[in-house]
Amino acid sequence: MPTISAAAADAALILGAYLWGSLSPADFIARRRRGIDLRRYGSGTIGASNVGEQLGAAWKIVAGLADVFKGWAPAALADRLGFDTPTVVLAGLAVVAGHNWSLWLAFMGGRGIAATLGVLCAWDLRLVVLVLALFAVAEVTKQGGLISMLALLLLAPAAWLWRDPAWVVIGCAALTLLIAVKRLEANRLPLPRDPRERRAVLWRRFWLDRDVPAEQAWEKRRRFT
Repeated sequence: MPTISAAAADAALILGAYLWGSLSPADFIARRRRGIDLRRYGSGTIGASNVGEQLGAAWKIVAGLADVFKGWAPAALADRLGFDTPTVVLAGLAVVAGHNWSLWLAFMGGRGIAATLGVLCAWDLRLVVLVLALFAVAEVTKQGGLISMLALLLLAPAAWLWRDPAWVVIGCAALTLLIAVKRLEANRLPLPRDPRERRAVLWRRFWLDRDVPAEQAWEKRRRFT
């Protein structure tokens, strides 16, 4: 009987991980519970945080946990089935890419934070503890956007210091890059025409995950287009 080559199996797993990542619990919840398109509300992000702002904290928890599971499942399955480390890492990256640029949502999506936590659960639980500790600081300081980016920037150095496999270190750096690019792209929200203001918006997107200064409404906006 013909057998599937290792390369074909790897490719099928990674593609499946991307398609799985493209499924959006946040979008499903928002449409079923409120009949809204999250791309047109609040921050415009299709993720747990925006669900929480529009529908309440309970739905934020539900969507967040679903995204964590979504991130964990393909990488954990790949590891359980005996795929090599590069494939396990690429499966995790594919899930986050699918979450951020969903095939089913015109290549829009969320920022990938919860999905990234799920991926890290499959790669190295110590990295999850690091991120959650920094998120606790974010809750106290109310600087979630800034501290989440700092946490992401620490992932690859931490993985290296903890002697994770080289592919996991590379994967951590790639996760940070995926989320940074998504923040800057911001589901294709338009940038100001003025070059100075455009640079200011891109700076805020990268560090604060918002387009407007801190004193202006962002996540709590209602329909904006």
